[in-house]
Amino acid sequence: MLIDYHLHNHFSPDSKTDTRKMVEYLQKQNIKNICITNHGEWFVENGDEQIETFNYNEAYKRLLSVQKEIEEIELEFPDMAIGFGLELQYDKRALENSGKLVRSLPFDFILGSVHFVDDVLIANDKYCRNVYKNTTEQKMYSRYFEDLLEWVKIGIFDAVGHFDIIKKVGYEYYGPFKPEKYKPIIIKILEEMKKRGIGIEVNTKCMYERCNEPFPHPDILKWCVEIGIQNYTLGSDAHKLEDSGANIPEALELLRDVGVKNISTYKKRKAKLINI
Repeated sequence: MLIDYHLHNHFSPDSKTDTRKMVEYLQKQNIKNICITNHGEWFVENGDEQIETFNYNEAYKRLLSVQKEIEEIELEFPDMAIGFGLELQYDKRALENSGKLVRSLPFDFILGSVHFVDDVLIANDKYCRNVYKNTTEQKMYSRYFEDLLEWVKIGIFDAVGHFDIIKKVGYEYYGPFKPEKYKPIIIKILEEMKKRGIGIEVNTKCMYERCNEPFPHPDILKWCVEIGIQNYTLGSDAHKLEDSGANIPEALELLRDVGVKNISTYKKRKAKLINI
């Protein structure tokens, strides 16, 4: 079974993708269990910076429109399961309203992500190149994993999105990512995830570009299996139509290779294990 549980559409601040066209595109790839996971926050460009803002009223209204659109489209595609999801960014200043949003709408699935380190967007070199140039790998990666650990401890989401995305731009400045160097804190994160029943996605966005690896690194997936993480999802992290479903079969094979026996689908935030 193929799933894509990380998709952005025209209700996301960084996508203009038409939802019906995306569903049709995925249907043709035989990916029939999907989840639309738009950002809770909004992005504002300010010169050489991209600033994320979180406004509960804006997010609630926008995501309510997403829910209504999904309900309409599901009637047109009876063979497709289309989940109503959310990608929620770690923002210490917005924790109260983030929790309020999670409780206010009937999400099927919520991804928890870290996109910013010290208010710098780390996944786009347009905004972070100077930070990477002037910061050591140890400091940059450690700060990211420290924030991810704090986000997991708060634990208001179902799975961690793009676990080691810090390497997406970092590889250009520091070379290939070596998870063994950060194993102590990564293991702490994974143990906290297991304790809280939080799963992990295999994000396929950069499998064959930029750092040429999935998020997370295969070694981290092996540690997930050893620690006993139960829930695994697959996500293309598509912001464009042509990226929808990209590399999903390869990611499924990777999970099999590292010893994962099941992937998970979600309904009303309850996981269902699917044997692979």
